[in-house]
Amino acid sequence: MSTITSILVPTDFSSKSDTAVRYACEIASYTGAKVMFMHVIEQPYDFPSRVENVLENKKSDSAKKLSELIDGLHSTDDFRHVNMKGSVEVGSPSTMFLNAAKTGEFDMIVVGLGGEHDLKKAIYGSITNNILLESPIPVFAMSKQVDYRQPKHLVFATGLRNQDIKPIKQMKRFSIELGIKLRIVHIVEKKEIREEKGKKFQKKLRKELKDDTLQVEFYEDKSFLEGITRLIGGDQHTILVTTRYKRRFIEWLITRSNARVLAQIAAVPLIMIPND
Repeated sequence: MSTITSILVPTDFSSKSDTAVRYACEIASYTGAKVMFMHVIEQPYDFPSRVENVLENKKSDSAKKLSELIDGLHSTDDFRHVNMKGSVEVGSPSTMFLNAAKTGEFDMIVVGLGGEHDLKKAIYGSITNNILLESPIPVFAMSKQVDYRQPKHLVFATGLRNQDIKPIKQMKRFSIELGIKLRIVHIVEKKEIREEKGKKFQKKLRKELKDDTLQVEFYEDKSFLEGITRLIGGDQHTILVTTRYKRRFIEWLITRSNARVLAQIAAVPLIMIPND
């Protein structure tokens, strides 16, 4: 059975959603997953006397756009057989997306971020921030500056925690479904300090996944961000995977990063797996 059977794709019909739509459909074409495009209309406050009419018009317009989006995707040979639906909701976007994620109906959220110039705002703005920090299911996020590229590697950045073994196992199955290679990496400031722990983690990982070929790659650098940036560079054929532990990753990213590193990190798609 596939690890991904149903995908939620928030969309506001802007260009930042285009790449997310493509990645979601590509994943679905490989895994057989269903795709649900969701557009959320915020409650209008400017027209209290005719709010129902305004809402109905917006819902009708959005439903038409979703239908056109799906028809356009179904017209292509690659996505002709992908099961797609659209949903228009009214409320707070972040709340509605998270509520949908909590229903248990979806295995992954695929969402687009902003561009390089407003990258920090885009990544840590309220909607995307809430999804990344609170989603109970994996979030696959990519910036607007990322065009779709056929993935060739999943790079799982591990902290050598035992809790990482389950998501690594999940990503191994996912990489097999996509027909790409899984790399497991650990970035350290002092490589020799962690190598012994890494060997124990690798031994347990091989036993749990029943794969004696799995390797943990060690890279020494000043920080996680600088190390992963050097490792990946601007290779858009790579998908970076990491786990979320009590929000530490995002909080660390905000406090320890700079615009250049953020821009380079966002040059590749990111899968964040909740492991709180």
